[in-house]
Amino acid sequence: MTGRILQISDTHLSPERPFFQHNWEVLVELLNADPPDLVICTGDISINGAADEAELAFAAGQLRRLRSETLIVPGNHDVGNSLPDVRGGEPLISADRLLAFRRTVGPDYWAKDFERWRLVGLNAMLLGSALPEDREQWTWLEETLAGAGRRKTIVFMHKPLFLNDPDDPVPTQSSMYPEHRRSLIEMLDRHRVSALATGHQHDYRRQRIGRTRLIWAPSTAFVIDASARLYPRYGTRRVGYVEHRVAGRRLSSRFVEPHLLVNFDVGNWMRDPDGFLARYATEPLRGLQLARQLRAPG
Repeated sequence: MTGRILQISDTHLSPERPFFQHNWEVLVELLNADPPDLVICTGDISINGAADEAELAFAAGQLRRLRSETLIVPGNHDVGNSLPDVRGGEPLISADRLLAFRRTVGPDYWAKDFERWRLVGLNAMLLGSALPEDREQWTWLEETLAGAGRRKTIVFMHKPLFLNDPDDPVPTQSSMYPEHRRSLIEMLDRHRVSALATGHQHDYRRQRIGRTRLIWAPSTAFVIDASARLYPRYGTRRVGYVEHRVAGRRLSSRFVEPHLLVNFDVGNWMRDPDGFLARYATEPLRGLQLARQLRAPG
C-alpha cells in the first residue's frame, strides 16, 4: 500500500490581516481537487492567534475547508512562544492559551497509525514550559514511541531541533533550546524514529542526525528576506509544501511549489526599528476602504 501525506506549515491566516489568503485559496483548490490521504499542518496556522482566540478560530475554520483529514500541531503564533523568553516582543505559552487552542482547534499533541507507520504530533512550545501538560506530553511521547511495535515512526512539530549545529549552546527562539533539544534527540535515537518533520523557519531543508531524517517544511504563506541580506538562508526559500509518500516501510519526501502561489516576502519588516514582530502583528491591511468605495453604487 502507498500513502500520500501532505505537510503544510505556517499558513498564517487572519481575518484582520489577510495578507496571505491568496495562497491559501490556491492551496484549498489544489488539495481538494486531488485530495491526499492526510494533511498535517506543523503550526502557526494564525498570525496573532496566541493573543486573539477569534483569529485562532478563523484559522481553524479555514483548515476545515480541506476535504482530507487534517491534523494540526500548534506554533508560537497559535499558543505563544517557548519559555523562557530569549527574544521578547511576542506572547508566551500559558495555560489559558493552551486551553484556547484545545477548545478552538483540537488536541495539541496526538498519534495516528497510518499504513505501516505511526505518525506523532508534538506541541514544541510545551517543552520546558513548566506547565503540568509539559510532563504529561513527555510521558505520553515515551509511551507512544515505545508502543509503536513494528511500525516506523515520523514525528511532526513546529520548531526544528537546531539551525546548523546540534551542539550549539546558545538558546534561540528559531529552534529548540539546547537542553530540550538534547533530551528529544536522545529519545528519537532510542526509539529509532525515521523522520522529524518541522516548520517555523519558512525554508525547505533536509538534514540528518543519527538515523533520523530532519525535514523542514516551507511556509505556504510567505518567505522572510528572500535575498538573505538580513536573515541567514538555511535552505530553499520559496513558498510551498512537502509531500511525504510511504510505501510499505519506505518513506520519500519532496518539496512542492505550485506555480500559482505567490512568494510574498516580508523581509522589509525585519528592518523596522521596533522589531519584526511588532510590525508583523500590527500592520494594517491597506486598500480595503478604497475597494469598498469603488464597489459602492452610483
